[in-house]
Amino acid sequence: MSGLFGIGGGALAVPGLLWLGLAQHAAHATSLAAIVVIAAAALVPFALDGAVHPVAATALVAGSLVGVSLGAGLMHRVPETGLRIGFVVFLLAVAARMFVGIEVEGDAHVPDLDVARLAALAGIGAATGVLSSVLGVGGGLILVPALVLGFSFSQHAAEGTSLAVIIPTALLGAARHTRRGYTHWRTGFTLGLGGIAGGVGGAVLALALEGLLLQRLFAGFLVVMALRLAVSGRADDVS
Repeated sequence: MSGLFGIGGGALAVPGLLWLGLAQHAAHATSLAAIVVIAAAALVPFALDGAVHPVAATALVAGSLVGVSLGAGLMHRVPETGLRIGFVVFLLAVAARMFVGIEVEGDAHVPDLDVARLAALAGIGAATGVLSSVLGVGGGLILVPALVLGFSFSQHAAEGTSLAVIIPTALLGAARHTRRGYTHWRTGFTLGLGGIAGGVGGAVLALALEGLLLQRLFAGFLVVMALRLAVSGRADDVS
């Protein structure tokens, strides 16, 4: 999932860690440690293919690291129910637009970025970090659509750049959770080692697919994630 869609993979890692007996907070924190390894493995094929924009990734990381720290402090103050509903609507709207598809020149196309666009990317990175901390969702759910729809990146370049951003963001998140004893580093890295083959294989598959087809597959994934967030939100409200 990480290599195919340019995401962290927490959507699968967290439920798996819960099934193994970890508490909710520990599962989320430990999945971040695993994501560092898996995303790094998935990034390699994209980097070798030239489907990573280092300047854009740097701007996004700068904003994301600030957002992660801010989100960690706001987690208990933000009305999560309203934020979750808004995010579900956002994901469904983005999915509808990406299913239509956006054609760009070349599968690894990355546009030129001026100062204003770099500042906008930093802002998107900050928003991604906050939402990731508060809702426990992977940054790729926001980064990939933002780069494709807002900055005319190809799907491949958006996914490769997203993975480059996810690595330091997940590392900082796992480190911050360590202060409260949530991050089980050994378990996380063991999970990550098991995910290396999948990360590389998913990335190779993604690069072999046409951009428009990959966009539509990603759109379907966004719908699944939106429904999952909506259902988990209802379960939290009932409990």
